[in-house]
Amino acid sequence: ADIDTFQSTLNAYRQNAINATDPALQFEYAKLLIEAANDQYENSSSASNIKNKNDLFDEGFKFLKKLSHVGYPDAQHYLATCYNQDGDWDKAYPLYLQAAKHNHPIASYEIATYYESKKNYKKASQYYKKAASQGYPMAMYRLGCAALRGEMHMRKDVKNAIKWLKRAAVVATKENNAAAAAYELSELYEHGMPPQIYSDELYSLELLVQAAELDYPPAQYKLGWCFEYGELGCPTDAVQSIHWFLLAAENGDPNAQFSLAGWYLTGAEGVIEPNDKEAFYWAMKAAQQEYDKAEYAVAYFYEMGIGIGKNMKEAMRWYSVAADHGDER
Repeated sequence: ADIDTFQSTLNAYRQNAINATDPALQFEYAKLLIEAANDQYENSSSASNIKNKNDLFDEGFKFLKKLSHVGYPDAQHYLATCYNQDGDWDKAYPLYLQAAKHNHPIASYEIATYYESKKNYKKASQYYKKAASQGYPMAMYRLGCAALRGEMHMRKDVKNAIKWLKRAAVVATKENNAAAAAYELSELYEHGMPPQIYSDELYSLELLVQAAELDYPPAQYKLGWCFEYGELGCPTDAVQSIHWFLLAAENGDPNAQFSLAGWYLTGAEGVIEPNDKEAFYWAMKAAQQEYDKAEYAVAYFYEMGIGIGKNMKEAMRWYSVAADHGDER
């Protein structure tokens, strides 16, 4: 029944799109078709459903190609991204280029990252600047980092770096990944770079909290660390520390996973009970990301039977892995 309802909705939408003079409506319809092909028939392998899925894709791509051909930048960018995700850069590149010429900021950013990967820094910075001037935060962030570190053949320029990083941080959201700019600024203001910038712990903490609240894992880890050790003017607070470590750990940050393992090993009075199984679980999560201290801890847990059955063979294997990755012990 769901698929029947879906088909009749689609038919109504199709008539609108075919008769529309507005390219935005046709573009929305094309996206709907492609997303529906992925969602509606995702888990189905029956012949008729596979045909339906392919028909939706064909119709969606027909609209996208038509819109791209008449110079509609959103369609050019979307089609390029589809090709790029399929690993067909040769088809994606000219479409990104056309969309960038039509002032599509994300397309300009894609072209910039491509040129940077090819070490064509002149063109890369040209397209990063184009995307940044059109308000794309990741381009601002990249320009800020490049100016800060003297990358892409730019001269080091702290003032210029701060300008771009601040512009990115102001517009950062959970969706656009620009929280990294707030984190970078936080690091800068923590340590200072006199005479251009002097240490300001309060402002550094404010930026760190901003980045952490926007779900940026390194900032969540750092905030957990600040609450564990009372750094950056934070009080020592096990509840806050564990809260931020847990968020960062769930977002895949190996430092936080390892720190969380430490909290579970010792427990924190009135906050969490010691729990060897949890300690092993989080140490293993970090070890699976080749974090050498965690690899050593996993080996030790296996050797001593902490949170897992004793297993000397596994212990020796993990000690050896840790040594390969640079743990000195």
